Order: sequence, then C-alpha cells, then structure tokens
Amino acid sequence: MNKSDGKGFTLIELLIAMTIVAIISAIAYPSYHNSIRVSRRVEAQQALMEAAQKLENYYAKNANYTTNLRQLGYPERAWNNVRSGSGAVHYRIRVNNPEGCGLVNCFVLESQSLGDQKNDAVSGYKLWSTGRKQVRVNAQDKEGW
Repeated sequence: MNKSDGKGFTLIELLIAMTIVAIISAIAYPSYHNSIRVSRRVEAQQALMEAAQKLENYYAKNANYTTNLRQLGYPERAWNNVRSGSGAVHYRIRVNNPEGCGLVNCFVLESQSLGDQKNDAVSGYKLWSTGRKQVRVNAQDKEGW
C-alpha cells in the first residue's frame, strides 16, 4: 500500500472550497450590481442640472425656453442619451413645456433609465424651472431627490 504523506488537498476539500466561493459569489454579485445602479443615479441628476443651466442661459438670451435640445447644443431634438465617464449610456433626458405650471414660460426636464439601469428601483427624475424635483421610485412619483 502507498501511504500519502499528507501534502496537498483532497478532492473533497477542493469541492468544499469551490462550493463556499460559489455561495459567497451568488450573494455578493447582486448586491454589487445594485450598488453600481445606485451610484449611476447621480449621472441623471447631473445631466438634468446641466440642461437646466443651459435652458436658463437660453432664456436670458431669447426671453423664452425651448423644448428643442439641439438649440442647447445636444445632438438630438428630443430624447438625448447621457454618457457616463466610460462612454456608457444609462439615462436619457428631454425637456417639455408643461401645461398648468403657473408661469407663462416654463420647462420640465425629465430623465429615463436605459439598459441595466431599468432594473433599479429609481426609473427617472424630473426637474422643473420652478426648482421642483421629483423622483420616480417603483413606478410612483415622489417629491425631491
């Protein structure tokens, strides 16, 4: 009989270690992706704030707001993709001229999630020319960001 000198791992030990790693990965992976989605929300908020600033500059020059984002330097007239630092697109924005906002001339900016970001509980944001902010969480609008 050949006796093992105890060096190395048995097949059972390796299988147990691989099972433990798989379980930890299965728990950590969804949590990691959720935290990435949450961090991307800032992209949409920044894009809306930047567009609002451009709209205010446009208003200062023309005495009215525009719903044509091309006039603000964006590539498309309506929905425009928001690119992250890596070039990926997780949100798109547009501007509307809402009815009944209480002002003669006003706007509401809106963001909408795209791709994997659609799996986030927050599906979009709104920003009014009056400063009002809304967030869409689980298909319900809530005040503030």
